[in-house]
Amino acid sequence: MLKLDIASLAFTLAASGSVPDEAPETAPAEEIVVTAQHRREPIGDTPIAISAFDGSFVDRARLDDIKDLVAFAPGFAGASDDSYIEDLAVRGIASNDYGIGGEPSIGIFKDGIHQGRTGSAVTSLYDIERGEALRGPQGVLFGRNAISGAISVITRKPEFDRWSGVLAAGYGEPDRREFDGAVNIALGSNWAMRAAGYLLDTDGWIDNAATPGHDRIMRQFKAAGRVALRYERGALNAWIIGEHEHRRLDGTPYRAANADREVIDAIDAALGTQIVVRGDGRSIDSDLLNPRDDGDISSLTAQADLDLGFATLTGIAGYRGHRFTYEEDYDGTAEPFGTYRQFQSGTYASGELRLVSRPGGPLSWTLGLSAYRETVQARYTDEANERYICLAGYGYASCDDLTQDLFGTAYVPSPDGMFVQPNSAINRATGLSAYGDANYWVMTRLQIGAGLRYSLDYKRFALDVPQTASSLGNIWTFTYHTDGYVEDARRWQGLTPRMYLRWKPDEHVSVYASVSRGYKAGGFGTFTLEAPAPIDDFGLVPAGTRPDAFNSETVWSKELGIKASLAQGRLHFDIVAFDYLYSNLQTNFYNTETRAQEVINIGEVRGHGVEAALMVRPTHWFDLRTSLTWTRTRTRGDRGCALDDCGGLTNPEWASNGVATFKYPLGTDAATLSLEWMWQGKSRDSWDWRGIVRRDPALAANLLLGYRWGERVEANVYVQNLFDKLWYQGALNGGDLDPASVWGVSQPRNIGINVRIGVGN
Repeated sequence: MLKLDIASLAFTLAASGSVPDEAPETAPAEEIVVTAQHRREPIGDTPIAISAFDGSFVDRARLDDIKDLVAFAPGFAGASDDSYIEDLAVRGIASNDYGIGGEPSIGIFKDGIHQGRTGSAVTSLYDIERGEALRGPQGVLFGRNAISGAISVITRKPEFDRWSGVLAAGYGEPDRREFDGAVNIALGSNWAMRAAGYLLDTDGWIDNAATPGHDRIMRQFKAAGRVALRYERGALNAWIIGEHEHRRLDGTPYRAANADREVIDAIDAALGTQIVVRGDGRSIDSDLLNPRDDGDISSLTAQADLDLGFATLTGIAGYRGHRFTYEEDYDGTAEPFGTYRQFQSGTYASGELRLVSRPGGPLSWTLGLSAYRETVQARYTDEANERYICLAGYGYASCDDLTQDLFGTAYVPSPDGMFVQPNSAINRATGLSAYGDANYWVMTRLQIGAGLRYSLDYKRFALDVPQTASSLGNIWTFTYHTDGYVEDARRWQGLTPRMYLRWKPDEHVSVYASVSRGYKAGGFGTFTLEAPAPIDDFGLVPAGTRPDAFNSETVWSKELGIKASLAQGRLHFDIVAFDYLYSNLQTNFYNTETRAQEVINIGEVRGHGVEAALMVRPTHWFDLRTSLTWTRTRTRGDRGCALDDCGGLTNPEWASNGVATFKYPLGTDAATLSLEWMWQGKSRDSWDWRGIVRRDPALAANLLLGYRWGERVEANVYVQNLFDKLWYQGALNGGDLDPASVWGVSQPRNIGINVRIGVGN
């Protein structure tokens, strides 16, 4: 489903006054109040590059899960329809490591609790109060894994002294059925409960040319529920939230590029085949009939706020558990090689104590302590036809020739002819951090602020590479094996300061400049080992072999921004210019010599750009919201890439989006017509760029026709991908024996309807 980059334009930037002696209890009309700095404040007074979306926008835009939020914020890219977050990029910076030994570069939080990694972090959006997307390093305020940015989701909490409910249903192509609802129940003067649920069941939209008549790929089934209980008495306000989500999706399908003759011709020559990827640009040709992206995620969150008079003491505790299964055919052809499977489970527990000063006065401050413990274990398999490995991979005339030459033994084919290479990993991580942040109005219109966080991360990582069942031995994904798990433990620490100035030349204009440092702990490669001596080919690793470690990465980022509300609120704009320098950026690449996925630290990455958002409302019946983003990045250590679009990260240099809304009042009712559009320039989506495939410029549009009866009933008919445009969410350069490919094909033009009904007092 196409989600256009427009929600970030939904902010308004009316300021609360030239000297905020006391924070307003309610925001001015249409202004979103955010809590990115651990206190409630208008988004226009927040000296951070931030986009915010209220729950009503989430509902109208039909956002399915947390990753959909990033498509609505300038500077974000890389959203996909699966549960992976490694491709999520902020200003060009992505995690770029799908193992469990490293950390995501973007922090995803729900109700103040870090959501973890792939398999755990992505959950559905329903009954949401607000979503906030922050760009640039957010280590001081959010801590772990927020070196590129952060996404913070706040769910709706129970309300006292009232009952209310909402029920929504939708139907559309391709056989998409969606339901969500919530009920709020007051349980006396001090207690309240809220329960919410979500269900999505949709068919796929991608045909597999290898299996005519087979069900389409990209089916989704998601069922989620949440129960919150809240207590308030005197100075104490507390709640506890239990949540579970059951996800059954299809894994991302790939389509190999027939134009990659270097790889395909080499395979054809070795195997005596003629590989041709059948179908058109919206279909695939795969031997994996049922790609999987399955997850079960459970969480428990508790928070208590105690008003001490001079400050509020907040305690937050969370526990999260998940199970995740993923299967994909990454070679993008119907040939039996390149099948990847991942089976993962884990737990995450965290706690935080925070003291936030009372609103009012020239000085505001925050102090905090936090800790976490995470355990993740995963099993990976890489599968390929044995004949493919012998003939195409090693250049032998037969597998028997290979085994006789390498091992002096006869070749015994596996029952199904497939070679399966497994490996397993366990990551146990703990961390502590302490932070403080303060700002002060030194003059009537000038505010200064500074913050600092100290972070300590400790990891114990274990990796097991068993001998394969094939008579070929370990000659493919790994050219060695271990005698059980090999382990290593390391500690990383970092300081993340933040300093800023904010000037309010007018009560409706805010200008800020900030400098911040980001830090992300080092880790261990999930698919490589470090040996104290040369490893015998295809043999047992020597004693003292450990998992291959990589170092932490850091960034210094500078921002200059202006937020303003002019013409009595009819014109709003937000412009941010940024410049950053990364050191030791962690990146994943396929080493064709060792046939292994390695995580390494490259030298430097330099990035700069401008993000601008504009909203114009000349009349009560029309408004226009649009944005434009320009990002330019350069890297050192690009491993020989010489094309003109090499040297940068995998983000589009130019991107823009917008929405034009026409509203026609009919007494207490209203009709609306909205046109949404998105344009993205070309981008280099693979680290070692061969130029076989790339993401070309793309323009897409949606049309939405709505009608609202009073304040309780609303219906919307939508046409998605109005002009039936074809584009892809990502591309892989391939190389060696993997053809270049594209993945994440756009959904064709489709229509649907959503109805939402509210009840209660």
